[in-house]
Amino acid sequence: MKPTDVLGFVIGLNIFFVIGCQQLQNQITGKPDDTGVSVSADDVVPDEIQTGTVVIDDTVEEWGIDEYVLNSATITGDTLELNVSYGGGCENHQFTLVSSGVFLESFPVQLRVDLAHNANNDSCEAWLTVDYYFDLSAIKILYQAAYQQGAGTIILLLEDVPNGQLVYDFPM
Repeated sequence: MKPTDVLGFVIGLNIFFVIGCQQLQNQITGKPDDTGVSVSADDVVPDEIQTGTVVIDDTVEEWGIDEYVLNSATITGDTLELNVSYGGGCENHQFTLVSSGVFLESFPVQLRVDLAHNANNDSCEAWLTVDYYFDLSAIKILYQAAYQQGAGTIILLLEDVPNGQLVYDFPM
């Protein structure tokens, strides 16, 4: 073997080693690599059920105001299911249902709620669509304490609900 062949082999081996180590480091740290590979929403499957937090507070800005699209909203039992879409893919996103806890007197009573989205400075551009589940028990307890009744109906006023009003019924 010629010395130039050995030198070429060693340089090639070093380049291969550096690229492999960088890809491994990117996998460990969660950083995207620059190979031109993209992630689509079809590629992203949550490993677990995505749950959001319900907060009785009147400062939605403290919880996050990043953009999202509300695709659908349904209530089953004490659970609000929201299907949302947003840009991201590199960071963990949090959704919080925020309400001041002040009921609007009507029949049935109404309660304004806001959906706060914290994208954690996610700069990735995949378009994700995810179902988030919110336990509405805190709102039910608030109603029961305010009206001294076990059963009730509340109209949740959530902006941009695509399928009409959100009616939260709970029997005794």
